[in-house]
Amino acid sequence: PPGTVFSLLTKRPGSSGINAEYGGSKEANLEGLRQRISTLFLQYIKTPLFNAEAANLLKVPEDPSSLRKDIYFCRGCGNYLPSTDFELTTNARSIGRCRKCKNLDSEGRLREDFSRYRSLLQSIRGTEEAFNDNSRIIFLLTEADLRYLAENIWGAQSVLSQWEDTYDLTLVRWNRRLEWSPWNCVLLTNEEARAHSKLVKPEEAYGPVFTQKIKYRHILGKQYFASMPKLADYMSKNLTSVNMPLPSNAEKIMYGGKKKENVVLPALTETK
Repeated sequence: PPGTVFSLLTKRPGSSGINAEYGGSKEANLEGLRQRISTLFLQYIKTPLFNAEAANLLKVPEDPSSLRKDIYFCRGCGNYLPSTDFELTTNARSIGRCRKCKNLDSEGRLREDFSRYRSLLQSIRGTEEAFNDNSRIIFLLTEADLRYLAENIWGAQSVLSQWEDTYDLTLVRWNRRLEWSPWNCVLLTNEEARAHSKLVKPEEAYGPVFTQKIKYRHILGKQYFASMPKLADYMSKNLTSVNMPLPSNAEKIMYGGKKKENVVLPALTETK
């Protein structure tokens, strides 16, 4: 009927711009009233109490307690996010970081090239096969394990000449009568490795000071790799325990770290 809210919202202004049905008010004065009524009406239909279908469209549920079921804390960005933003597995014990944080970390992380250590691993395996003495440990290691051994245990340089070109370095047996292992190897250049492989008793050829340095690196390698399940199981079944005492503080200062050492080393001598 004339004069109701519906008629005011739908009534088109006359040619004179005067709304005769509402006390002769001008259309320009009713525009603000129409906007307020439209806004209140939209708020009304968005309320789930009056419009049940609106509850399905709300991003934040009306009951805050329902958020506790599927909301997790991201350790990366520090935000509380729904479970759909995380990569959850059936055996996961912790939530970790959301997908966005993982993608940012993947884009900003420096890619590691294992091609050099892959070829080095294949070379060592081929050498061990030539010994034909049932050497097994090198076949249980990966490129990442070999990289850790070369860089963290041996400092990524020849123990004799401190040569740092990884493409000219190799890991050979320290004692050629024992199978290759992280505690029976030495990082040398290819030329040094060929001379070293001819030694029957390397301890006598190099002397006690240099031998002690090598033994310390062997202790570090045994402590690290013996804790790996794939090696610990093999060692418990196939190797007898070797008494390797922990290095003293003086030995750590003398032989530890990656710093180059200005130590006069004995020359290689061939033992017939």
